[in-house]
Amino acid sequence: MLPLKKNILALLESRDLQGISRLKASPFKIINSLVSLSYDKKSSISWRAMEAVGMFTGEMAKEDSEFVRNIVGRLLWMIRDESGGIGWSVPEMLGEIVKNNPELCADIAPVIISFYEELMLATGVLWACGSMGELSKKTIEDAVPLIRPFLNSSDAIQRGYAARALGVFGVSDVRRDIEKLIKDDNIVPVYHDGDLQEQTVGDIATAALSKL
Repeated sequence: MLPLKKNILALLESRDLQGISRLKASPFKIINSLVSLSYDKKSSISWRAMEAVGMFTGEMAKEDSEFVRNIVGRLLWMIRDESGGIGWSVPEMLGEIVKNNPELCADIAPVIISFYEELMLATGVLWACGSMGELSKKTIEDAVPLIRPFLNSSDAIQRGYAARALGVFGVSDVRRDIEKLIKDDNIVPVYHDGDLQEQTVGDIATAALSKL
């Protein structure tokens, strides 16, 4: 493992995500290392790496907004056909970038959502929708009819993440659909406060309802 990646891994393990911004290294190399650590979605380290991408770009945007836009472009390239389909964690990372750069990257939110039909990306898109923070009214209006059907998905993770996203959106007309999930006791992974936890779909639905 390269020294930079080893240092970043140590910071992720110690939960010092802010410390990544203090590393004396090329910003592009830091992003490369974080992306390379983001692929195992069963690991808290990978989720911290995704979160760190957003935080790092938020810091970089203060000095170099073009860097952030270049990173967004590169991540989008990774989930398009010519990249060989290696960008399975990209929706989550892009969601974190939008969260940390709400004005600079507001136009990226609809782009992330547009990948909802991609089999390998849909779950990540649903997670990103619940992580991007405050979105424009039009983005939410366009997203709701795309996300709503996932409440009936055969995949428990997608049901849970869809409920989470719709709760964040605060759209009250989905209440009845989400209420149907309250007794869903399937367990799904949820990243919260630096750790990958387990919650039932019902618990996620209940939390979503509290926001409507």
